[in-house]
Amino acid sequence: MALPIMAKMVTKASAAAPWQARFVSGSFDGEVYQAGLLVTLEQGWKTYWRNPGESGIPPQITTVSAENLAELTTDYPLPKRYSDESGEAIGYHDEVLFPLRLKPKDFSKPLKIKLEAFFGVCQQVCTPAKIANDLEFGPSSGPMPDAALIATWQARVPKPAPIATGFKLSEKFLVLDLAKPFVDIFVEGPDRYYFTKPDFERAHGKAWIAIKGLKDAHDLSGIKLRLTADDQAQGLEQEIVLA
Repeated sequence: MALPIMAKMVTKASAAAPWQARFVSGSFDGEVYQAGLLVTLEQGWKTYWRNPGESGIPPQITTVSAENLAELTTDYPLPKRYSDESGEAIGYHDEVLFPLRLKPKDFSKPLKIKLEAFFGVCQQVCTPAKIANDLEFGPSSGPMPDAALIATWQARVPKPAPIATGFKLSEKFLVLDLAKPFVDIFVEGPDRYYFTKPDFERAHGKAWIAIKGLKDAHDLSGIKLRLTADDQAQGLEQEIVLA
């Protein structure tokens, strides 16, 4: 039986700030409580994905203290790629909600947690932002008002699906044989390397991705990479291991 939720008031930025942020609470699906960090930005400002690009601050959502929490998982909606004075940035404009899944140890008891979020908001200059908040999940009279909002953003989190049917390293490029055409592909690997915007070879179904920081292709041998593809605003995700 699904257990309803009660959540305490959240913290947000002052009205003068170019951003507003708050934690929101959603439904209980029988296994985890749904919550999220909602960040709203003024026009021209952005915040970042888990891989922020060539510069920026990725969001960090951590547990300060918790009672009856077994596991906290943060999900990341499909981002966009932007170009500015610092190079390529990967993130979000206007608004984003990072869905949170909180698994309790004991479903019959309340779950209490203090969460802290640290993230970057940028226009021309990047500014660190931080909020902290206590949340409490337990019996209440009905569903939480932000449940639908959380579900909307959860639907934008990339799902496992084939992106590359084959791949290889060619000097300082990652070459992907694509399962279909994509709008963009984001590649995540070791922090010392940055995988740039793909150069799509549409006629042959390939994507060439330059690897900044790579001196020798053999340095990536056996390394696992995570691919995230923008399939007409639908997110797909695949892991590959380089030979």
